Amino acid sequence: MYKQIKPDMIYHYFDQDLELIYEIIELVIDLNIQDLKNLMPLYDLGETTAIKQKFHKTKPVFGFLGATGINEHIEKIEADIPGLFPVYYQELLKKLFELEDDLHSFLKKIHH
Repeated sequence: MYKQIKPDMIYHYFDQDLELIYEIIELVIDLNIQDLKNLMPLYDLGETTAIKQKFHKTKPVFGFLGATGINEHIEKIEADIPGLFPVYYQELLKKLFELEDDLHSFLKKIHH
């Protein structure tokens, strides 16, 4: 079973188009998830606006995947990036790795 995604939502939003789903998920893994995994250097530079933009860009995408748990976690951090980012970032990374694993498993399942 998946920890972070809801396959029914993915099929619903992308109209059961397996080729489109595959392409979008590959992009999410390569772009959105990698972006969020690499936020610490931005935080260290005090680039809270850039972090907020990356969060803002990924939330709708994660919503289409049914990854509401990650979005809730992002919103918690967004409330006070300077203060809460160092507190919750490790948990966010854990959720991102789970999401990535879920998406790879899902891709394997629909590829057959």
